[in-house]
Amino acid sequence: MGTIRYAAIILIGLFIWCFAAPSSWGATHVISAPDERMDLSQWHPLEDGIITLDGPWEFYWKQLLEPADFADSHISEKAVIVTLPAQWKSYRINGQPLSNEGFATYRLAFPLSGAAAAGPLGLYINNIASAYKIWINGEPMKGNGTVGNDRTRMVPRSYPQVVFFLPSSGDNEIVIQVSNDVQRTGGIWEQIELGDAGDISAQHRNRVMVWTFITGCLLLMTVFSVFLYLFRKQERAALWFGLICLAICIRSSLLGESYVYVLFPELSWEWGVKLEYLSEIVTIISLAAFVNKQYPRDAIRRLFPIFAVALSAFAILVLATPAIVYTKLMVPYIIVLLLPVFVYVMYIYVRAALRRRMGSRINMIGFSGFFLAVIHEVLYYTGFLPFGGLVSFGLLFFLLTQLMNLSSAFTKAMTESESLTSQLQQVIASQEETIKERTSSLQQLNDRLEQGNRELIRIENVRSALLAEVYHDLSTPITAIKGFSKAIHTAVIAEEEAPLYASRIYERSLMLEKLIDNVVELSQLKTGEVQFQFVATPLVPFVRQLSFRYATEAAASGIALHWVEPAIPLPPGKELLVVIDRLRFERVMDNLVANAVKYSPVGGSIRIGMQFRPEPQANRGQAAIYVADSGIGIPEAELPHIFKRRYRIQGTDQSRSGSGLGLAICSEIVARHHGELSVSSRLGEGSEFTVLLPAAVGELAKGDEHEHVHTAH
Repeated sequence: MGTIRYAAIILIGLFIWCFAAPSSWGATHVISAPDERMDLSQWHPLEDGIITLDGPWEFYWKQLLEPADFADSHISEKAVIVTLPAQWKSYRINGQPLSNEGFATYRLAFPLSGAAAAGPLGLYINNIASAYKIWINGEPMKGNGTVGNDRTRMVPRSYPQVVFFLPSSGDNEIVIQVSNDVQRTGGIWEQIELGDAGDISAQHRNRVMVWTFITGCLLLMTVFSVFLYLFRKQERAALWFGLICLAICIRSSLLGESYVYVLFPELSWEWGVKLEYLSEIVTIISLAAFVNKQYPRDAIRRLFPIFAVALSAFAILVLATPAIVYTKLMVPYIIVLLLPVFVYVMYIYVRAALRRRMGSRINMIGFSGFFLAVIHEVLYYTGFLPFGGLVSFGLLFFLLTQLMNLSSAFTKAMTESESLTSQLQQVIASQEETIKERTSSLQQLNDRLEQGNRELIRIENVRSALLAEVYHDLSTPITAIKGFSKAIHTAVIAEEEAPLYASRIYERSLMLEKLIDNVVELSQLKTGEVQFQFVATPLVPFVRQLSFRYATEAAASGIALHWVEPAIPLPPGKELLVVIDRLRFERVMDNLVANAVKYSPVGGSIRIGMQFRPEPQANRGQAAIYVADSGIGIPEAELPHIFKRRYRIQGTDQSRSGSGLGLAICSEIVARHHGELSVSSRLGEGSEFTVLLPAAVGELAKGDEHEHVHTAH
């Protein structure tokens, strides 16, 4: 009850403070000396730095005057002398306070020395509510929005700008037209700064960098919190905390240097203000939800729905009405909605700290800094303080305390983990042998099960592929055989043509038989059912013997086959040895030579040879056996696909086209030899197939040519 009573006293005090007359807190007042003017004749920009143009300024209420209008001396006699910054409602004319809605003209005349006017100067114009137009020494400069004498003629636009100009030695003049009919604040309510162009530019850049740094930090914290929630869904407090960071990030980008309006010039002032209010409402709701999740045993949960409904209702009001309506409700909004939530959050942190909850004291300190920054911001926007923008810094301070808590929790968790690890190691040490034996036995069993499972899956995949290939590859010859047989049986074919179609049936039967053999062989190679009998073999005489045999077969087709004797320097008594299955390797050579003969024209030639590519390690390297033809060649686009099963080169003469399995079988056999099969080709010039095999220079022991080195499945 004592805490609640203390909170009520704070709220009542803030309520009285916010509704007090601004003039009672030192608000800007009208100066009674009309002839007084600002003297800058002794000011040196580079030495004295940036100054504020507080005035005195000539002030013309309900008049939009231009520099040419001041040629009439009677105009200046009607001026009211004021100082800046100030809202219009803090000025009094004839004892009557002005309204923040209306339009007016400000004029400042000041002298500059020749030294001060030697270089360009800059004006740093902060927020002016809510549109303005500016002239310096009679020259129009960059303004903001469109000035008008009523709400239909003005276009609001308000964010800090920098204006550069060339001053005059002697008298200088600044004329500013200002209008506001769209919000609760009106007039030049923030400072106008004058300085050297370089200093003003550097100040603008530094302020932009500071606000960019703040929003960047908030955005990073948003991303961090979201990922923390995604990886650990039970941490809902992290999600609410990320929403707080995101909302303050959006609000910070709209305040301060307001660079969002520069990045998104199509964003209207009205929607910018709505986003500012809505982001603050989201921050407050998320803050209440965050502290409820952070300290659930200390929260008063029935209050959160009340806060959420009330703030959501105000958010709907912000969306449904123009700024002139809801901005005038700022003080009730602060007193009735914002401050109760902050007092509630502070109450929870104090209560958690008294109960010594983990991290509660650091949280209380961090939130106190954030709370004070919010109070400062409230007083700034209600006209009681000359500067604002500390909410983002307060939130960063609060974030720092949260990071400290996170680090503390992580350190504590690591310490407990190390302690538990030490205890666990002691338990494991006492049962080490038993655990090792059981673990080893289970691991071996698991490995065998996994290996068997993988083998079953692989074999099943190969079987499925085999069925698909059998259906695909056998359907064509079977269809032809059925068609020819039916034609003969039904006498569709003339009797004298029957032997011709019987011959075609026989050809298709041979093709079918070859297809079946190839499919079965490829399937056995894939499943590992074929046993390879590897033996160390002198490569040069083995390939030479095969080449001489192929030469006779090629000559029958009108093609010359040449053996190219390799120039491999070998020591006396040494051979180039490879470990191969001679029968299977001969199958590869048969297929490559048969393809070369098939695709070479009559009178063409085929070359068979080899090279030895030694490695840095002595007596080891790779043997490259090549079969080159002078045939039709292979299109470059087809080269990556020719070793695939059932692949046939597009556009190939069907009389030359095979089953599409030969090269796939060769590739599988070469792979089982730990080798590589490749091809290079030029269309119309021929192709060259190369088999790379591991090879070594050594002496073949007696009897090795018949001894099996090892068997592979």
